[in-house]
Amino acid sequence: MNLNRTPLGQYQLLEPIGKGGMGQVYKAYQPTLDRHVAIKVLSPHLAHTPDFLTRFEREAKTIAKLRHRNILTIFDYGHQDELCYLVMEYVPRGTLRERLGWPQDLGYTVSLISQLGAALEHAHRAGIVHRDIKPANILVAEEDWFLLSDFGLVKMVEESGPITVSGASLGTPHYMSPEQAQGLAVDPRSDLYSLGLVLYEAVTGQMPFDVDSPVVVLMKHISEPIAPPRTLRSDMPEAMEQVILKALAKSPDERYPSMAQFVAALQAAYAPSPGQAIAGPRSPGNFETQLPAGRETISIAAPRVTPPTAVRLPAASPPSAHALPWVSLTVGAIIVVTLALGFILLRQSLPAQATAATRSPTPAADAATDFVAPPAPTIEMRVWTADQAEMVFVPAGPFTMGSTTLGDDERPVRQVELDAFWLDRTEVTNAQFARFVAGTGHRTEAEQRGWGWVWSAADSTWRETSGADWQHPAGPVSDLTGQADHPVVLVSWADAVAYCRWAGKRLPSEAEWEKAAGGVTFETIKPDYPWGSQFDPAKANTKEAQRGGTTPVGSFSPGGDSRYGAADMTGNVWEWVSDWYAADAYRTTPATNPTGPATGSDKVLRGGSWLFEEIYARTAARYNLRPDYTYDFTGFRCASSD
Repeated sequence: MNLNRTPLGQYQLLEPIGKGGMGQVYKAYQPTLDRHVAIKVLSPHLAHTPDFLTRFEREAKTIAKLRHRNILTIFDYGHQDELCYLVMEYVPRGTLRERLGWPQDLGYTVSLISQLGAALEHAHRAGIVHRDIKPANILVAEEDWFLLSDFGLVKMVEESGPITVSGASLGTPHYMSPEQAQGLAVDPRSDLYSLGLVLYEAVTGQMPFDVDSPVVVLMKHISEPIAPPRTLRSDMPEAMEQVILKALAKSPDERYPSMAQFVAALQAAYAPSPGQAIAGPRSPGNFETQLPAGRETISIAAPRVTPPTAVRLPAASPPSAHALPWVSLTVGAIIVVTLALGFILLRQSLPAQATAATRSPTPAADAATDFVAPPAPTIEMRVWTADQAEMVFVPAGPFTMGSTTLGDDERPVRQVELDAFWLDRTEVTNAQFARFVAGTGHRTEAEQRGWGWVWSAADSTWRETSGADWQHPAGPVSDLTGQADHPVVLVSWADAVAYCRWAGKRLPSEAEWEKAAGGVTFETIKPDYPWGSQFDPAKANTKEAQRGGTTPVGSFSPGGDSRYGAADMTGNVWEWVSDWYAADAYRTTPATNPTGPATGSDKVLRGGSWLFEEIYARTAARYNLRPDYTYDFTGFRCASSD
């Protein structure tokens, strides 16, 4: 099937970049949005299967609803004549397949599996089992950011009855679970086994059953024990080996009941020392441990493509992002080899008559959250005498700081150690700030200057508004009527510092702020928001909520609170913290009680606001402004070490 330069709907197919048993992948151009996309064109044989088009549309819609930062985005789907196709994000940096073949750094691998586990947990909660997890379906968006592709393709063909696509096996033998190899029904624990195989290969540099015969591989998955990975990688913690072997148990009931629990156990077993950053991928040239003698590693290279002229991510002459090395497995070949081996396969016609798996997740998977929360600490609270603010206690210890979600300034993800501290439960309110002004005569920088920045919804911009200050947040004709319990705004960094000193407190460091907002250790998948990994507009005042301004502090308690009891850590107003801003701060500052660079031009703000999208309201998101700027979306809260 050669469709080069063929129009497919609104898309122009440019060149093939991958081929598999169920179809072919093309690089394509979408002129309406002036962008390149990847299009998977399914085999025309499938169109002759009864009701396939109906199933295709149903599955395509289901897959397209999966929205997760580690799942490849499906933009569109369609059919033209006998061709059904999926339109996907084009990622030119290649797949994990090209990066394996030698042992990877343990921390890097834990990060990889954590991301993929979070993506699969998200899919499982939506009732979707992947069924074909393998390195070739794991795309490299950036050096430390991975995307899982090809959800639902096996499901589409499984429901077609007997296989008609050149006898292709549904799933890839080297990464199949025992139950899938036997043609039995699968559930999320089958995906867990397959991801465990990817983990095994990443840390050892070898697949556990690396033989040429697909049938022999399948039989080994069914009945042969897997060699303990520490026999191939001696520097691996023993606890990490136990996690891998549990994930690769032959019986689904002996594996972890959910992806979230598997990833949490893996992170706990790895447990890097405080301050250790997650390393990047290893190549043969920089891996310092030799492979065991007599063991061969095979790196399967995919076809290479020329980087596109306009893509979302930088290109570097990478291999194809969508190469799909499918193994053809005919029923006749299976019977011959099986007889020769003397095996009796029950309930199986590998896999032409495979039992269609249910889309309903197991109760354990359905009950799992997007991350496994550690035991919640007892919330300890006190009232600070000077300003009558409620403060919550954040105990000493390590937490995971940073993210790979948005900008480089959130990287690298590292473990930071902090002393214990107290933090205001809410942002400082207008009523509290008024008491400070009454007691000190303080005049804010906006009052001294005579204007502040105010958002104009009419023309979607900020305007220098004369007379706008903390008492007149929309200009001179406005006041604080009905807003005593709203967060104070239009205050500069110096104004915030002055208030904290008056109250006998200080601004928190950004490390303290992030820990209080959602700090967990490497033992746990880090949530993006104080309450978990999925954004919920009912728990925070961000742009998605369309409230048009600030809300009373604590309006979303307790549902929107952090595990330490801090409220409004997502949205309402950006909060000044003590640190000077530097894009490389996480690479250059200490990992114990960091306080940021010694100097700078901008100060850091945290938490997002009523005017910003939720992506900026993540617990790891950073923002920076000149310290003398005063906006109607900036406020603060105080901290204390006493």
